[in-house]
Amino acid sequence: EEGFAHFFTQYSGGRQTRFSYSPDGVSWSWVELAAMERGHYQISAASETTLATAFNYHPVAFRGNPDESGLNWRTNLYYMESPDRGETWRSIDGVKIEVPERDPASPALVHEYEREGLLVYLKDIGFDPQGRPAILFVTSKGFASGPQNGPRIWRLARWTGSQWRITSITTSDNNYDMGSIYIESDDTLRIIAPTEAGPQPFNPGGEVAMWESADGGWTWQMGRRLTEASAHNHTYVRRPVNAHPDFYAFWADGHGRRPSTSSLYFSNRDGDVFRLPSTMNGADAPPVLLPSMGAAD
Repeated sequence: EEGFAHFFTQYSGGRQTRFSYSPDGVSWSWVELAAMERGHYQISAASETTLATAFNYHPVAFRGNPDESGLNWRTNLYYMESPDRGETWRSIDGVKIEVPERDPASPALVHEYEREGLLVYLKDIGFDPQGRPAILFVTSKGFASGPQNGPRIWRLARWTGSQWRITSITTSDNNYDMGSIYIESDDTLRIIAPTEAGPQPFNPGGEVAMWESADGGWTWQMGRRLTEASAHNHTYVRRPVNAHPDFYAFWADGHGRRPSTSSLYFSNRDGDVFRLPSTMNGADAPPVLLPSMGAAD
């Protein structure tokens, strides 16, 4: 009922972090949210009261090294939000931020990963029942694929009401493994992501697993493997917005190193996986239920 919010990244030499708002979907206003050095990538979320973005930044010289600069290098974790449809922006603890933010030491800073020599790859962001954000991301030691830049650690940054709490979940083998966070209650959280090695290791994606936490994200365990012994890597697991529990996650697969066929998949909340038919001879067709992988070992 408040209109339309559009968060996006514009490629123009660097990476410009932008936000647009429209009350009717026809007329739009826009602002640049951040402009630190070489720019940013962002992920975004909206609740009934708050618009939010989490982003990293591309330094001119990573840890002061001019040989480690440019768009392959991305680090740090930032968060800002707006309570008024993008009219004003603030940090999680209420400090007003004049946009575009240009200072890497911004009040929006969640954690300074640059000093630890780690890159940051953003995955998903959501709100808990109290309206507090949770940010899912991966850290790694470098931009190049392969085992030399591991471990690639999946992490969750969750605002407790007074501080950011960052916990580690699991590891995977590529910076671009992509998954989603599901906040079912203050205590019950799930992640569905291709965290397990696939048939094309160290390429984006792998085998999909469901990770679960019953204590608000402090500890995690694999609840179920969703795919196994696949011909192609699965990746880019997305969380539908306001969807039925029978359509809980959706993604695609494909060969990591050469052109291939690609199928579309979805799962329910229990972790049952369905593949959409590649050929449809009518207006509709039933999805194919894949063999159950069962609970994790």
